[in-house]
Amino acid sequence: MKVMVTIKVDGASEDKVAPNPEMMAIMGAYNEKLLKAGIMLDGEGLKPSSAGAQVVFEGGTTSVVDGPFTESKEIIAGYWIWQVSSMEEAVEWARQCPHDPAGTREILEIRPYYEEADFAHLSAQG
Repeated sequence: MKVMVTIKVDGASEDKVAPNPEMMAIMGAYNEKLLKAGIMLDGEGLKPSSAGAQVVFEGGTTSVVDGPFTESKEIIAGYWIWQVSSMEEAVEWARQCPHDPAGTREILEIRPYYEEADFAHLSAQG
């Protein structure tokens, strides 16, 4: 099964989680472990929301909001794409993710991709 793992941080604390050399080395070792295990297909860190924009569709109108998005409860700081055998395996790998125990709150969210079999009932109706 293919899953996306997003790394979320508090929007108000986003500027406090900038990578430092020590954490980059630790995360690099974790990513290497994921690669050697054949789990990691892709993964990147994202620049702060101050470098981004949101395109909002609401009530038939479209607007653009420039970052930062400090009012957001959670901001995606990075992601991985993993190929795993089950959600349980993905959770086990996520539990091993390095983090700063004294740092700000971080959340890893694991979401499976849709697969062709998930839509089999639609083609049966056609």
